Amino acid sequence: MDGTRRYLLLSGALLLALAGPALAGGFNIYEAGAKATALGCAFTATADDGSAMFYNSAGIAFQDGQLVDLNLMPVAPAFEFRGADAGWLTPYEAETVDQSFPIPGLYYVNNDGRELSFGLGVYAPFGLGVEWKDPETWAGRRQSYDVDLATIYITPAVAYRFADNAAVSFGMDVAFTEIELNRFQSTPFGPLSTEIDVIDAKLKGTSNLNFTPVVGLMVKANDKLTFGAMYHHEKKMVFEDQDMTLKNVAPTELGGGALAAGVDAMIAGFGGPDQKVSADLYLPHILSLGAAYQFTERLRVEADAVHFGWDTFESLVLDFASETMEDSEIPENYESRWQYRFGASYRVTPRLLAMVGLVLDDAPQPVGSMSPMLPDSDRKDYSLGVQYEVKPGWLATVSYMYVDPDQRSNVVDGEHVSYEPDVNPPGTYSSVANIWALGLGYRF
Repeated sequence: MDGTRRYLLLSGALLLALAGPALAGGFNIYEAGAKATALGCAFTATADDGSAMFYNSAGIAFQDGQLVDLNLMPVAPAFEFRGADAGWLTPYEAETVDQSFPIPGLYYVNNDGRELSFGLGVYAPFGLGVEWKDPETWAGRRQSYDVDLATIYITPAVAYRFADNAAVSFGMDVAFTEIELNRFQSTPFGPLSTEIDVIDAKLKGTSNLNFTPVVGLMVKANDKLTFGAMYHHEKKMVFEDQDMTLKNVAPTELGGGALAAGVDAMIAGFGGPDQKVSADLYLPHILSLGAAYQFTERLRVEADAVHFGWDTFESLVLDFASETMEDSEIPENYESRWQYRFGASYRVTPRLLAMVGLVLDDAPQPVGSMSPMLPDSDRKDYSLGVQYEVKPGWLATVSYMYVDPDQRSNVVDGEHVSYEPDVNPPGTYSSVANIWALGLGYRF
């Protein structure tokens, strides 16, 4: 491992341990700062703190001095599943384990009043964490009973203020992803060909580093109206020769031990329990267009339209190094989507700022790929928060967001719609998430 990659992996190791749940459409996490979260993340035309490194790095051209900005967004998501009505049978129900993921955002900005300013951000804009209770009996265990995905962006950028009221920025996202996927594999056994779990398969790996551009623009049209735009390029996260472990979980009592022995022989035929697998994961571009208006000295309102190029995420293909292992493809077929974000702030006192936000978020995931790994749906998010100047130079922010997804079923007009119907149970998913955000910034 070269020195650059080692340094970046170490700097993001703590964040990978923290990042987890999907909170916006697909598995995007758009909450990158406490103030932005309070405003529904309608922040592209504001970008006046360290999280500008994600939302619009051109905003650092209008900030003064140096800023260290630390943010933590504890998230508590929960998913529930109710099986499709089977007549007289009691509907099957399941839920995920209690989990909390503190999503971080760490930023540094330096603007000495010249035309050029620069900043550095470390944050986690994509993540996924769905672990179901009682995995041995969970109906969707052969698709996924526990999945974790975390992507870290390390973003350096330079902003150029080419006019008193306008600036552009150029930077680079240095990204890597860590993934873990757990699922059972089964085989028919006995006179009734009952499906029996025989292998617990665990895939775990870290992608190569990915380097892609990010650009931003901010224009203050007049004293009241500001426009902003940002673009993070799409990414291809390449996993080469990652680790997959095959564990024999076949019941030893079945067939007098013949089933377990047969599974041992099958794993040996694959080349043993330790396998190598490669895969490519495509992350979408993010384009945000925002406009903010200062209605009064105290009241400011912003609206953003955010486009995610999810159509690049067609499938997740697992390519095994062993010639005796059959390659596996998980279809996804995501569609690109717009999100709409609205935020308002009110200056209560010179030191106290109150904020609210609203998000309208359409799911990019087609019903056919909705699964235990990620049961996505349309949602509305509601947020509020306050920011207080503790003393000159010090700003503390506390905010809260309630994520309210729609219920969604993969049974449409009485038919089970799924790309993997054999392992993806028919039924309805519901979910909710509560996000607390804490921020502390020091400008000097």
